[in-house]
Amino acid sequence: MTYTPKDATPATAAANRAAVSRYDMDDRQDFADADRGLIAPFPDRLYGTDGRVLFDPARFDYLAEDAPPPDTVNPSLWRQSQLIRKGGLYKVVDGLYQVRNNDIANLTVVEGEDGLVVIDCMAAVESARQAMDMIREHVSDKPVSAVIYTHTHIDHYGGVKGVVDPADVASGKVPIIAPGTLASFDKHALGENVIVGNAMSRRAAYAFGGLLDLNASGCVSCGIGITSVPGVTISYISPTDSITRTGTTRDLAGLTFEFLYAPDTEAPEEMHIWIPELAALTCAENANHSLHNIQTLRGARTRDARNFARYLDETLERWGDQAQVHYGPHTWPVWGNDGVVTLLESQRDTYKYIHDQALRLANKGWTPLEAAEEIELPEEPGRKWFNRGYHGTLHHDVRAVFTKELGMWDGDPVSLHPHPPVETARRFVVLIGADRILAEGRRAFEAADYRWTAQILHPLVFAEPGNEAARHLQADAYEQLGYQAEGPQWRGIYLTAAKELREGVQPAPFATASSDTVLAMPIDILFDFAAVHLAGDKAADADLRVDFRFTDLDETWTMWVRRGVLNARRGASPETLLTVSGPKPALAGVLLRPVTAARLARDGAITLDGDPSVLETYGGLLDEFDPDFPIVTP
Repeated sequence: MTYTPKDATPATAAANRAAVSRYDMDDRQDFADADRGLIAPFPDRLYGTDGRVLFDPARFDYLAEDAPPPDTVNPSLWRQSQLIRKGGLYKVVDGLYQVRNNDIANLTVVEGEDGLVVIDCMAAVESARQAMDMIREHVSDKPVSAVIYTHTHIDHYGGVKGVVDPADVASGKVPIIAPGTLASFDKHALGENVIVGNAMSRRAAYAFGGLLDLNASGCVSCGIGITSVPGVTISYISPTDSITRTGTTRDLAGLTFEFLYAPDTEAPEEMHIWIPELAALTCAENANHSLHNIQTLRGARTRDARNFARYLDETLERWGDQAQVHYGPHTWPVWGNDGVVTLLESQRDTYKYIHDQALRLANKGWTPLEAAEEIELPEEPGRKWFNRGYHGTLHHDVRAVFTKELGMWDGDPVSLHPHPPVETARRFVVLIGADRILAEGRRAFEAADYRWTAQILHPLVFAEPGNEAARHLQADAYEQLGYQAEGPQWRGIYLTAAKELREGVQPAPFATASSDTVLAMPIDILFDFAAVHLAGDKAADADLRVDFRFTDLDETWTMWVRRGVLNARRGASPETLLTVSGPKPALAGVLLRPVTAARLARDGAITLDGDPSVLETYGGLLDEFDPDFPIVTP
């Protein structure tokens, strides 16, 4: 089944025209800055190793700089997307270059005396490889001297194998520098993106528009990057050099890199970088041409808005009077000391305002949703383009502060132990009646009350998922909400909801739990990944133990399942029922898909010493994760 998105209603068109008054549309400085320093546009489309087109810049030609905002896109988001469309290789300052917008994130290269230092590696190997090819053609063919990950998110390390040969990292020739201890960085990078990766990937497909067409009725951009490119290769190499203290320096390719350690901000492990010889500063994702998430809609640990402000202020204190350019892993740079200081001070105060005002209202007894409906930024920061909600939004950031400081309960007893969604929906339908709910939904839609339309129809869709009239009307409401949304993730969620209500669940465009990232997991996290696959009810009475001998690492771990829980620790156990020996990639396969053990043993990839039937028992306790689980229907 396919459908053509509907037009904006007159009410939506009017709402988007009226929104213009909220924005400083005459401020065009960002357009000049986004163009500044262009060395070369992308030479071609981005291809996969199999010849498939992964990314084609021409698909965004409808975002031409002189194109007026259509009725189906909020004018602020349209402007931001026009800026994001600008892509290619750019000179930021002498010795510092960026490749922007063939991926959701940037790749930054610092050219030193005898090598290149790469800061963040994009999300995909293919994107990063194209970026490095452009660097080598137009800037320098010097070898990579070091790689720096600014933080633990996948779009900043996923392309690393397009930048550096893993053998050069393993030999110590090329260090990978990252914030936090090496174990902590691995834990958060892989734990966040892989252990809960199936849920995160599904939610991210909604938020980043991965299931939508690229046009004015679908995905126009991701707000901080052009798009999340589907079908790419995501890689990982563990860091080798940790930064855990502010003021730590490294001499890389003849230049000084000074670090400010900023944990528990935009990522659990994050850092800012100062290069004094270039007067160049990055605050990673703690300062952007967008308000950031305090709680991501794709799903992640809730962040500390107060820490955003705290570390931005510390950065200003250390380098604020010296910085001449601020470059980031997303969007375009800011030049000039006045511009840099204005950005950092305004974003510092914006995050602190959100934090302080949310908790002020919490202390007055307001609930998260009530506070989010009330709080607005003051006029001066609110009209700054870089404080607009192109990644986080003010509304869901306020609610996230409540979550961070007060937890999941909103303080209302009715939300403490409600019936689950389907049971609640059925009771509403029995009480009110399907026809009356549908009639109220139609009335609300005609009145352009699209929030209430979606809300009142939710019980009917969940109680009667085959009710096509309810599904299509709710889809119509979500569609108009998406067209009006300034935040691209809100837009993506609403428009994807409309698409799946009309067409059914769409196949996943990507997964964060790639084979490369799974194989890169430290052994303890690998067992954690296996543990979340264990179906506790099935395993409640199980009692089994298996030793895993990792022959390539000279390590043995014992794993046991008891009381519905999978545990593991270093060392062999005299109580083991089976010992599986082999290299880590093969043992990872056995751990996550025990059915492969017999074939691997026949092929000589592993050896089995003991009772192999224990793996069959273990396999029967593991759950399967559907990457296409429903969201807008039960």
